[in-house]
Amino acid sequence: MNRMEYAGKIGGMVGGFKRRERQKFLIMFVKLVEMDELHDIRMTSNLAKKLIAAFSGCKSISNDVLIKEFARGGNSVKQQNLDIIVHSLVARWQNLYEEQWKEAKIKIDIESDEYKQSIIEKLDIKL
Repeated sequence: MNRMEYAGKIGGMVGGFKRRERQKFLIMFVKLVEMDELHDIRMTSNLAKKLIAAFSGCKSISNDVLIKEFARGGNSVKQQNLDIIVHSLVARWQNLYEEQWKEAKIKIDIESDEYKQSIIEKLDIKL
């Protein structure tokens, strides 16, 4: 492999690491909202998806991850109610989300740099 191929491979690995860490943060934040706010209903994967999009500026995460984390049998909310619920929750939680995301982003960036360095050391290459 030449230098550019190594750089591309490492970039892809680091990008995947950052995406997975962002997904973990978003899921944990939505679960925090669920525990604190949703006493009468349980989070659905569709509601979680809408909340994540609203909080993160339309960034999305894997549907498989959403279903794994939030899908439950017999758990549904009428579609028209979702937008009302999302708007209400985002209005109350947006500031905390922004604070938490700022801190998480710094941590993810530091960890991704460390991850990148460990890959470079494992591959024993000079970029």
